[in-house]
Amino acid sequence: MKAVVVGAGASARELIRRLGDSWSIVVVDPDEARLDVIRSIRDVETVHGDGSSAVVLKRAGLSNAVAVVASAGTDDINLEVAKLAMEAGVEEVIALVRVPDRAEEYRALGVEVILPAQLAARGMEIAMEPRKLTSTTFADGRAEAIEFEITPDSPVQGRALKEIPSELWVVAAILRDGGLVVPHGNTRLLTGDRVTVVGSASDFAQVVRTFAGGVSRFPLNFGRKVVVALRNDDDRRTAIDEAAYFVRNSNAAELIVIHRDVEGIKNRAEADAYQLLLDTVTSEVLGVEVDLRGVEGDLFRASADVARDESVGVIVVPLPKRTTLRPFARIPSILNSFTDARVPLLLTRGDARFTAIIAPARRTVSGDVAGRAAIDIAKRSGARVVGVAVANPVFMGADNLMEKRSATAWLRREAAVQEVDVERHVVRGNPVKVLSDVTANNTLLVVSMPSLPVGRFNPGTAVWAASRGEGSVLFVPVAD
Repeated sequence: MKAVVVGAGASARELIRRLGDSWSIVVVDPDEARLDVIRSIRDVETVHGDGSSAVVLKRAGLSNAVAVVASAGTDDINLEVAKLAMEAGVEEVIALVRVPDRAEEYRALGVEVILPAQLAARGMEIAMEPRKLTSTTFADGRAEAIEFEITPDSPVQGRALKEIPSELWVVAAILRDGGLVVPHGNTRLLTGDRVTVVGSASDFAQVVRTFAGGVSRFPLNFGRKVVVALRNDDDRRTAIDEAAYFVRNSNAAELIVIHRDVEGIKNRAEADAYQLLLDTVTSEVLGVEVDLRGVEGDLFRASADVARDESVGVIVVPLPKRTTLRPFARIPSILNSFTDARVPLLLTRGDARFTAIIAPARRTVSGDVAGRAAIDIAKRSGARVVGVAVANPVFMGADNLMEKRSATAWLRREAAVQEVDVERHVVRGNPVKVLSDVTANNTLLVVSMPSLPVGRFNPGTAVWAASRGEGSVLFVPVAD
């Protein structure tokens, strides 16, 4: 991610010391000597010039910046930088207020305000990397206490403290569900924990990587297996291939194929044809570990039973075509059939390869779960993520454009932790039309699974978009 920092003073120098490796930083300042000092601290790009100039900011790459930090020596320059950055649609604009009485001028622009000056570097760091909640130095600056939030993709999530030993730092306290936990070696770090880590200030970068880094986990928080039913040749060409692709390009370890019991097929010719079909569903052909399960009765019901009883992370089901009589392509009935399993459901169109992962950006619990799943899949598959946020049309009155931009900014920051790129797609319009338009062939739309049974006549935006798009759709529930 790209950040443009205007001003090469003390606050800016401290900021670039502390920002993570995912940031590509450009520093703008009219003083070449100060830029020399910046370059001696870290490998950054520098631009010699007046940061309040639109021409200079364009040269610094304002149009591609995810964040702009206005930390020049005067408020006149910082206000102009903030104004130009907001007009350019930069997701995160942070300004250092030199005269506190002028703070309201910055707030009127809608930028993040940092004051007083001695807290500038820490405040800007927290704003740009929100997994770090607070930090403070002590012992004459030689030690630092940092509070982190443990996220689902944190490298230490679920691990006991004795499993992550270090002589560089110590976990001093854990705030969990509103209560204080005094940690010991057997204490496990859980998602949502606020963990205070104390250590040497010189080891700051290592501590951040340990607690605020990201690792791909999906679908392991649900299970390690993928389940798919094999009914006929069409399923073999679509659902089976895409299910195998999903196993190869995720953290899943095994593919369970539910099929008809050949012995129970009375017609010998039909049984022989079905056996030939089964012979093509092997580990050698699909490139993944395959577990064939012959059953009698409904194959989809058997898939749900397996998902409830075993460690299943995803159920794969072919997505029927939309028709006049079935405008939602039977998606509501399919979702309702698998609701009790509480497992992600991949409705496949048989693309068997994802070039893009579409993630509607919504700052809700279920929206965050779907967004992180999209990032994890992209990390393992090499696909790009497209963060889509749809703001209200102007004529509707209530303008939620900034809220939507903030949601895509969160998605981009979360993805950057795993070095996954996110394309921002923030538009005004109809959510169903926008999502269905971007969900093309060879794309995967990742959405949250409805928590209640889906109705036939008003199934919700996700179902509408899933039925009208051209790609596969993954519905992700909130894990228990």
